[in-house]
Amino acid sequence: MADASLPTPRWETALSRPILILVLLVAGLTLVRMGVAGSALLSGDEAYYWLWSRRLQLSYFDHPGMVAWWMAASTWVFGESELAVRLPAILASALVTGLVFDTARVAFGDVRAGLWAAAWLNATVLFGAAAVTVTPDPPLLAAWTTALWAMTRLMRQGRAVWIYVLGAALGLGFASKYTMVLIAPGILAVFLLFPEGRRWWRSPHFYLAIALAVACTAPVLVWNLTNDWVSFRKQLSHSFDTPVSSPLKSLGTFVGTQLGVVTPLVLGFALWGMGWALWAGWRRGRADWFLLGASSAPVLAFFLNHSLGGLVQPHWAGPAYLGGVMAAVGGWRSWPLGEGPRGRLGESLFKAAPLLGAVLLAVVYLQMATALLPVPPKSDPLGRLGGWDRVAEAVEEQRRLHPDAFVFVQKHEMSGLLTYYLPGHPKAYLTGSAGIPRIPSYDAGDVAGLRGRDALFVTRVSPRGVEDAAKFFDRISLVGALDRSWGGRVIDRYEIWLAEGYRQGMFEEFAEDKARGVQ
Repeated sequence: MADASLPTPRWETALSRPILILVLLVAGLTLVRMGVAGSALLSGDEAYYWLWSRRLQLSYFDHPGMVAWWMAASTWVFGESELAVRLPAILASALVTGLVFDTARVAFGDVRAGLWAAAWLNATVLFGAAAVTVTPDPPLLAAWTTALWAMTRLMRQGRAVWIYVLGAALGLGFASKYTMVLIAPGILAVFLLFPEGRRWWRSPHFYLAIALAVACTAPVLVWNLTNDWVSFRKQLSHSFDTPVSSPLKSLGTFVGTQLGVVTPLVLGFALWGMGWALWAGWRRGRADWFLLGASSAPVLAFFLNHSLGGLVQPHWAGPAYLGGVMAAVGGWRSWPLGEGPRGRLGESLFKAAPLLGAVLLAVVYLQMATALLPVPPKSDPLGRLGGWDRVAEAVEEQRRLHPDAFVFVQKHEMSGLLTYYLPGHPKAYLTGSAGIPRIPSYDAGDVAGLRGRDALFVTRVSPRGVEDAAKFFDRISLVGALDRSWGGRVIDRYEIWLAEGYRQGMFEEFAEDKARGVQ
């Protein structure tokens, strides 16, 4: 029998209950996310990335290859259901949650700060959506959080092992999505500005870790080298050469979407936390606090500035909120509020922030899984998940009537969706692309064999698209049409055209793409 007089070990009293709470949080969220992910059809982007996983490469036209590698492993083990395709995102969210907990706990010496940070992050629509949709963002967020975790421990403990974990995280993050480069200035600033960072400049471990980071990026570098740097040039063009007609409107749109996907209270606290971490970290000589601000505020500032000159998607700034949320929670718990009305109001808002976010996220998950809420089609971003199985059924009916016809489309997302939802996963050719490197499901050899064949052209209603396609065939005629619906509400209309006698030229790279260096 245990001696009841013996004191409870410190580690048990400090960590056992919070870790149990964390485990229950992660397990519960994982089950919910598996249910949501398995009940919704794939989006166009997800199906496009799934195409990559069927023909693995070192990297790809749009992004590095990590998401494809993860997806290939998942579908090889679990099959090709929507849940299996999305499972890497669900598992990555669990990993990120655990790392955020431990990073905040170590940085602030406060296990409750770790719990609050994990809860806040999971209460944002931005992170919640990334946890059930498979894109390059889940592996990016996993690598970004690992880098913060390793850097925090390196600054606090000074053990060389953490600089190697940091190097691997930076390299693998770049092999996930090019956005990973935006964390580098913040990390470099810590190595330059703080004594515990500068000491590593004299260590061989610092340079070996850099070599490890570069080695982890090798797949991306080798692929681009052998493909005329097409992915790098495409991303640079996409990031800096997409002017908008109204910069202030674009900026306002970006700010508005951030309020929506991060939720207003969490966003407000995160912005405060970014500034607090930079100020308090520098003033108190806390490299780990400064890191949270330096890896978040400049990233958000970059995308704010970018929105003045080009379109910025809501999720692009997502990594900034990893450090921002941890800084907000840790900083708030370290900030003397006092007992007056201001202190009570601040504490109430602090506790309400994740609750509001959780309610909004629950609504998003409900709509994603059921489409029950009567949201106008043009205002519901989840409408992109609806009706693709019905479109595929209509196309398959025409394929049975025209068994020798190949399928082609005008959008890369549609290429992935039809390949995924049509029986047997046939190739869906993309106009203006000879396949690799843009579409990995076919190549120039496949295109060469299409001459003289009939085809089924699947397109959203667009006279211009039909006119463009007709130039490459002897005849083209409408054979089917249907409405794509979401929750009983019509989203858009698709047509199926029978194009007879392909003459060649439609799947060569467009001249304007060549002029821009985009292949």
